Amino acid sequence: MYADRLECPSCGGHYHWQENILLCKLCGSPLYVKYNLERIRDYFDVSDLANRATNVWRYREFLPTVKEENIVSLGEGWTPLIRAENYGKAVGLKKLFFKLEYLNPTGSLKDRGSTVMISRAKELGIKSVVDDSSGNAGASIAAYCAKAHIECTIYAPMATPAEKLAQASIHGAKVIKIPGSRSDMANAVYNLCKRQEIYYASHILSPFFVEGMKTFAYELVEQTNRQPPKHIVFPVGGGTLLVGASKGFEEMAELGWIKQSPTIHCIQSIACMPIVIAYQRELRHVEGVEEKETIAGGIRIANPARGDQVLSTLYNTKGFAAAVSDEEILRHQQLLAKREGIFAEPTSCAALAGLAKLCEEERIKADEAVLVPITGFGLKDLRSAMKSIA
Repeated sequence: MYADRLECPSCGGHYHWQENILLCKLCGSPLYVKYNLERIRDYFDVSDLANRATNVWRYREFLPTVKEENIVSLGEGWTPLIRAENYGKAVGLKKLFFKLEYLNPTGSLKDRGSTVMISRAKELGIKSVVDDSSGNAGASIAAYCAKAHIECTIYAPMATPAEKLAQASIHGAKVIKIPGSRSDMANAVYNLCKRQEIYYASHILSPFFVEGMKTFAYELVEQTNRQPPKHIVFPVGGGTLLVGASKGFEEMAELGWIKQSPTIHCIQSIACMPIVIAYQRELRHVEGVEEKETIAGGIRIANPARGDQVLSTLYNTKGFAAAVSDEEILRHQQLLAKREGIFAEPTSCAALAGLAKLCEEERIKADEAVLVPITGFGLKDLRSAMKSIA
């Protein structure tokens, strides 16, 4: 067992890694799982991965300990890494790569976090969980709960695409649509779970969900022979993929697997850009903003709980934060489909629109290697796609 403690990145507070808490008791920030990397270095070598199954759990030494019989897996992870020459030419890049996260079992990146979080819930003997989601996370958690025989309730905004709600429902989840902003809904569900002692399987707050997301970085380092790209451009709402990947790169740098983390960039929608505003003002804390409508519903989070962690990553890796319009998102959704044959949902295409902007501003040079995760499948939001081809 290599998990060492739960630690708060804001104030340094720490707790036993198996304590059932989501937020630091001292400052209220979301927590990370920390590991005894010295012990891992003594007993584990990267060559040990050679004969393991190509899924998230191949990195089990770097994940919270779960008994084999409690691992809930649908074969997630080890998504393809492809070179995007056609799209690269369109934005002026010679070495552009995509990691196809939409090829995870439920069609989105969220399966990485769900397998670890729901496996942990099964380990604890949890029989029922609740989460709030704008779509992909709810569909993913519902699928993993179905596999684990755990009851699942998903609270979703009224504007959530019907395809995503149908996906959660068909897995047996109880789906409750509620009015109000995404942030209002999250606060209401958190308080409900706290009052009634319901297990809150929060894809934003759970430290175990973030642990699953960090396997994105471990895979990428393996797939590039320990030479990850210079830049990674993420679409960001709650920020779990960005902060998870950053955590993974930091661990691998400490282990000596890589020299340093890639430069990490954050892209948000102009309609909801709290992290971008904080970055532009050179702040260390993200303040909530008014939540406006955008087709990129997966990143419409007005007051992200892990926003400060995203900011810290941007500053530490010398990355940038930029915002894009719905028009830009739709244009790049169509460009991606026509140039590379990839149909991605709008949230993914926000990162592509942001990439183009970073290239135009020469934040990214033409000959530098760049990666963009394609986070969700386009069939999850057909209504938005129809706007792109209207």
